[in-house]
Amino acid sequence: MTISIRRNPTDHCLELGGGSRPMLNPQCRGGNDVCLDVRLCQDEQGNQCVDIVADLNEPLPLSSNEFDGVFGHFVLEHVSWRKVPQLLVECHRVLKPGGKIVMVAPNTEAQMAWIKDNPDGWDGKDAFESMSCVLFGDMDYEANSHKAYFNPGIATGLFQAVGFTNIKIQP
Repeated sequence: MTISIRRNPTDHCLELGGGSRPMLNPQCRGGNDVCLDVRLCQDEQGNQCVDIVADLNEPLPLSSNEFDGVFGHFVLEHVSWRKVPQLLVECHRVLKPGGKIVMVAPNTEAQMAWIKDNPDGWDGKDAFESMSCVLFGDMDYEANSHKAYFNPGIATGLFQAVGFTNIKIQP
């Protein structure tokens, strides 16, 4: 999957869960953006990639109206389903008026269909390992497990409930 983000080069954006491979340009790497993750991460060369370490299940340690955009790539599903609405409220809070949010999250219904169509597993893994990894995450560290269910209708409702408008869902 390729993601292209069109933005003004002067925009100040927040990336949630960028980890060791942020898609934006965090301040710790000389950029204008902020990468916030649940743990301090380094890239393959040993360079720091995360500006702020924080628990995404708690209020974000950021000022209101601070960012032109918020971006998250496969991060929402790692937040407790009980806390996803609160995280979206926090994203709305830290955005400047007119700011945009882009979140990439798995469609759990599509994952279940994939599992049903591939009963023997895939990528050299047996069915148990393949299906568990897809549904629950890689679990190579504590926070790297899936804790929330999404499909297009649920995602739209969650974003609407906290005040986002002009919501676009793309498969």
